[in-house]
Amino acid sequence: MIERPPAIAPQEQTQAAITAMHAYFDATARARPRRERQYLAHEWLAAIRRLRTVGHQDR
Repeated sequence: MIERPPAIAPQEQTQAAITAMHAYFDATARARPRRERQYLAHEWLAAIRRLRTVGHQDR
């Protein structure tokens, strides 16, 4: 199994969190249904948690 360099994974996770944040704000701006916004908020927070977990592993 080929492993990626450690610097790439956090960058990808940061981008995933930013993408999730944009999706949530876009859905909010377009007044999407509450259930969809809740789902997107959950995805955004999950991406942030994954990012924070990686940050703590490096220490």
